[in-house]
Amino acid sequence: MRKTLVSIVAVFMCIFMFAGCFAKTIEQKISPAEIEKLCDEMKEDSYFQTYYRDIEIEIEDNHVTYKYYYKMDLDDDQIDAVKDSLENSGLQDQIDGLKDTFKKDCGIRPDKLSFSYYTNDEKLIATIEE
Repeated sequence: MRKTLVSIVAVFMCIFMFAGCFAKTIEQKISPAEIEKLCDEMKEDSYFQTYYRDIEIEIEDNHVTYKYYYKMDLDDDQIDAVKDSLENSGLQDQIDGLKDTFKKDCGIRPDKLSFSYYTNDEKLIATIEE
């Protein structure tokens, strides 16, 4: 009886432990703690520290959005210049590379991947999406 009970408990533990292996979406596969850890790692980058005050990564089903918040105040002319620069920056290659990384690491390729950039006061500058 005891061996049977232990076997049943072991089976349930394995099911819950490997539940992430059967996830159908990136949102199911990546925990909020993993997202927070990734954000923290990105914040340690010297380039990030120079230009940005914060980053958020949002995952909904298989759509991944990176939200960057500039640390400096930007006037309207600067916002227009940054927007033009972002829209012509060739982020598509970076998006394709990140999609490949998600496929390699999670086994799921994002349907959409977006980069959204905001001013220091959280006004949207531009969103680049594929």
